[in-house]
Amino acid sequence: MGNQVLPISMGNSILSEMKADLTEALQKCLTEMEKAESDTGKVTLNISITKDKVPVTTEKEYRDAIVPKIKWKAESNVPMKTAFDGEFGGDYELTQDCGRYCVKPISGQTSMFDVEEDEDEEEDEDE
Repeated sequence: MGNQVLPISMGNSILSEMKADLTEALQKCLTEMEKAESDTGKVTLNISITKDKVPVTTEKEYRDAIVPKIKWKAESNVPMKTAFDGEFGGDYELTQDCGRYCVKPISGQTSMFDVEEDEDEEEDEDE
């Protein structure tokens, strides 16, 4: 770059890496949309800018130069809906073992109908 004065803009070489990253994120987003058969995708470009003072000494002067630092992050996102349904419950009770939650089979009668069901099962076994 030498002593050339370059305006900070998307049109010159200063931000060419950022443009390449944005292009890559866009291409990746489109590829993932095709794979997921999705109608929507999102590309986000976050840019943060900081300025630091750096001491500069020349033959004629001592001064602080303001040095900009431009950071970016280009991300693509394709929403993919994934759902799983299920249920666990029934004849287990919640307990703790060594500080962790666990379940164990319920021992004992849990309702007034348990006795009748148990008697019916015993009669079926006798036959």
